Amino acid sequence: MADKKSEIETTAVAEETEKKDVTVVKPAVAETKKKEVAVETAETATAVVEKAEPVKEKETAEATGAVEAEPTAEKEVEKVGEGAAATKRKKRSRKVKKRGVIDTKAKKKRAVARAVIKKGSGKIKINKRSLRQIEPYQVNEFIREPLKLAGGLPETVDISVNVKGGGFMAQAVSARSAIARALVEFSNDQKLKERFLKYDRMLLVDDSRRVEPKKPLGKKARKKKQSSKR
Repeated sequence: MADKKSEIETTAVAEETEKKDVTVVKPAVAETKKKEVAVETAETATAVVEKAEPVKEKETAEATGAVEAEPTAEKEVEKVGEGAAATKRKKRSRKVKKRGVIDTKAKKKRAVARAVIKKGSGKIKINKRSLRQIEPYQVNEFIREPLKLAGGLPETVDISVNVKGGGFMAQAVSARSAIARALVEFSNDQKLKERFLKYDRMLLVDDSRRVEPKKPLGKKARKKKQSSKR
């Protein structure tokens, strides 16, 4: 009997120790798992940060490159514009050297004037007629204005103007501006250009104004027949 009691006691003690060991082992295992999970999350976070840093560096580099590319593009456009202007000047100078002739064009309403200038002795013709024969006197003096402002330059060149379309005054205005442009391009004088612009801008710039079209129920654009009240 004593032996049985001692066996039962030993088994009970063993069971209690096993239970204690299990209860102690379970929280330890949970803590180790938590630590492993925390380490894994930290590693993944560091990996994400490491991947994100080069992406941000690329984005910043691209942004800085784009910012730097804008002024370079503007500079390239300026260079292209300067090159185009230089090529135009060279072409003009070549034309003058080869032919010694420059063509200009001007408009006023429906009148179109084309002037040809070259070295000569001061002959000026409009539609194969000498400028002296152009009448009336006021129109003749109006056409001569750029010649008077140019000083002695008109005495060293010959100018031939061909005018078509429009009325006599529109033809006079277009011929005048064509002569002024021819003198400026032939001499390539900036001071002469400024003098023309200061005197009258229409010497070098075409007038964009046009006659307003006629409307119905009237003789002109605005004019209407007077209505009687009785």
